[in-house]
Amino acid sequence: MSNHRVLWFMSFAQFLAMQVWFNFSAVMPYIEKEWNLTASQSGIIIAFFQIGYVLAIIVYSVLIEKYHPKYFIIYGAFAAGIAGVLFTFLVQGFWTGLLLRMLSGIGIAGIYVPGIRLLSSLFAPYERGKAVGIYVGSLVMGSGFSLLVSSLLIETIGWRGVVLVTSFFSIIAGYIVLKLNIPFSRNSQHPLKLSWGIFKKVFRKRNLLVNAGYSGHSWELYAMWAWIGPFLVYYFHLQGFEETEAIRYGNLAGAIVIMVGGIATYIGGRLSDAFGRVKIANLFLIISIACSLSVGWLSNIPIVLMLLIVLVYGFTIVADSPIYNVMIGEVCDPEILGLALGVQSVLGYTVTIFSPLLFGLLLDAFSWGTAFTVIGAVTIIAPICMSFVKEERGV
Repeated sequence: MSNHRVLWFMSFAQFLAMQVWFNFSAVMPYIEKEWNLTASQSGIIIAFFQIGYVLAIIVYSVLIEKYHPKYFIIYGAFAAGIAGVLFTFLVQGFWTGLLLRMLSGIGIAGIYVPGIRLLSSLFAPYERGKAVGIYVGSLVMGSGFSLLVSSLLIETIGWRGVVLVTSFFSIIAGYIVLKLNIPFSRNSQHPLKLSWGIFKKVFRKRNLLVNAGYSGHSWELYAMWAWIGPFLVYYFHLQGFEETEAIRYGNLAGAIVIMVGGIATYIGGRLSDAFGRVKIANLFLIISIACSLSVGWLSNIPIVLMLLIVLVYGFTIVADSPIYNVMIGEVCDPEILGLALGVQSVLGYTVTIFSPLLFGLLLDAFSWGTAFTVIGAVTIIAPICMSFVKEERGV
């Protein structure tokens, strides 16, 4: 099977599996009402999904050079899907919801980083940005599609039905990858042994600067993705729509806002191949930060203007995602690529435990405007760090 066919099959499988990521956010207004949850409690459930992800990726980072990454993807997709099915039938409230979402996070962790590691071994540097951009785009499209499924089906099959359908897609994803014949070349014939020398290579200044930029990007991205659907539900309700219509149109708009990022990651990857990683990453970071600082205060603007702003927001907030994955492969030593990708993912996703949680706390205590503004203000660290990467590499 050609490398490009592998890329497209893997991307489709990830599209299916990643619908588990935000299927809780998609039905959050219904669950909050049924379980009498506060925004803070919803934020905690979201945070525990991220905790499961981070704990699992630490293990995968150590093992990724020892075993074929394909098998992490298979087991991860099955685990995430099964946990989602159990959520549908067994969940009773806050604590069982928290536990099962954490198990889903452990499963999802097996998909993204192992996939990036595989693609990095299949594609040459001059086309790696494009390939990774397509793969990241499938993550974005899958994440947003769960909001679309919710907006179309929730009145017919209920929130449990939405979670069941999106979780079953993840099981299908695992089966697709199971049937693929994917070549994999290790950067070393010997399994990676952790040592002080290895850790020194992983935590070199240039690696840390790229990872700090990625962490700032992830802080903003996952807070926005988790809360943009509920925010738009609130916005449509404020515009005079009845509750059912507000939930339908809010989730539909939220799905489009997230899914437009599927195009953005491809464009961002291609632009970074052509014009430089740092320059393009900082361009998108500055625009998305401006959106974070302003969007929560604009609840009374006309619908057309709000949709325009959130579409720009959804595009720019994720367009730089593949750039950090590609850059870490360019600045690290080849034999530690799998570990370096894992460390980047751990650092990046650790902050995503806290940003959706902080958002919920700020929303309970203050307002949508305050919550979005604080998230955007913290993200300013990302373009600063990326500018130092430019100085470090001289590009």
